[in-house]
Amino acid sequence: MIIPAFHKMTWKGVCLFIAACLIFSCSSAAVCSSEGKLFDDIIKNNAKTVGKSQQIILVTGEKGSSFVANIEVFEKDGGVWKAALGPFKVSAGRNGFSGIDRKREGDGKTPSGIFALGRAFGYAPEVKTKMPYRQAAENDFWVDDVKSAQYNMWVHGKPEASSYEKMKREDNIYKYGIVVEYNTAPIISGLGSAIFIHVWRGEGVPTEGCVAMPEENVLKLLGWLDPSKKPLIVAGAESTLRSMKEGAADCHDLVDINSVNRNIAVDIRYSTENNFAKRKVYPVNKCFLRKSAALRLNSVQKELEKMDLGLKVWDCYRPLSVQRAFWAIMPDERYVADPAKGSRHNRASAVDVTIVDASGAEVRMPTGYDDFSVKAHRSYTDLPKKALHNSRLLERLMKKERFIPYPTEWWHFDDREWEKTGIMDISFEELLDAGCGAPPDQRVDP
Repeated sequence: MIIPAFHKMTWKGVCLFIAACLIFSCSSAAVCSSEGKLFDDIIKNNAKTVGKSQQIILVTGEKGSSFVANIEVFEKDGGVWKAALGPFKVSAGRNGFSGIDRKREGDGKTPSGIFALGRAFGYAPEVKTKMPYRQAAENDFWVDDVKSAQYNMWVHGKPEASSYEKMKREDNIYKYGIVVEYNTAPIISGLGSAIFIHVWRGEGVPTEGCVAMPEENVLKLLGWLDPSKKPLIVAGAESTLRSMKEGAADCHDLVDINSVNRNIAVDIRYSTENNFAKRKVYPVNKCFLRKSAALRLNSVQKELEKMDLGLKVWDCYRPLSVQRAFWAIMPDERYVADPAKGSRHNRASAVDVTIVDASGAEVRMPTGYDDFSVKAHRSYTDLPKKALHNSRLLERLMKKERFIPYPTEWWHFDDREWEKTGIMDISFEELLDAGCGAPPDQRVDP
């Protein structure tokens, strides 16, 4: 750049000169772009997740509820992230972007977070790309039936499912595409399926959850992507992405029951050896529940307190990894949910509970906890009158607060809104580190 003499410049010229200097002096450690500061924050806050990736596609929603989004593409060169492609407009889900870990099947939202990019696909026998490629044939389908064992899978031949879509569509939106590795390892039923980057139907037309753009831009991405550089896609509303930090579990809707009501006794059996597994499987004696369930359980506690009684909880949230261990011991769906389907406990939407008296002693009930006999069934009535009275009192109060009694376990109740929640495999340590025990009135909903 040739520097002119300042004494010969007008003030307007000086201002333009200074602006040019600022542009050309952008730090090499940062990215000089409209999304540069946001991108730098994402890299800083999620360094472990980004790992050794050298290619990142950043999809930023103008606002969380809007399907209008921008793409900017970055590549790491010589240890420095630089803008590679874009920015340009794309279409996201018809209902915008989900919160982190809040994507659900059929919600019309694009999942937020950081995801790997998988195979490319399209209608042609081959495409100019370094990514692994699969040609979509007439008899190829992607399954979105949440009850199918093939959920969120590409299958060849008619699927054993009630709902699926063709990979070679007549509208040509899958003429070129890239699989986003969302909900793929492991696949959890109901958390969303078939998330792709693909060709759009036209500007201003939303998707059902994918990211869509003009055909020429999909081809540019395909030509640019290199699997050896571990490409990632980062997607979400700007506010979500700015607050996204690794190491913090998503606990916007989880609370410690004792932060809601300290009078509810907590005796989490799986934090001891006093359980059917005969070993300690939880590291802490903590009851985490969805906020709505915790508040309703609080109402039950207040009703019991009028009778000089109270609640004791035996189990609440249970990580999916623990569910798998329990299934290995007791593979019977009458008592232990199949981890392939997930338990209401894995959703923090179920509670195992009993009644205690004013001294904290457990009142007489049909059986002890985790009794796998017919005596624990709600339909079993050949019991002492006191046990029947107490179990029916508990059931009546829980049903009043919209909990659903489980038929084969008198102590087990599901929150009525459990289907709106997702399965989780977050450790108790992660929940505690993320401050998930805070009272619900101190939480910020997503």
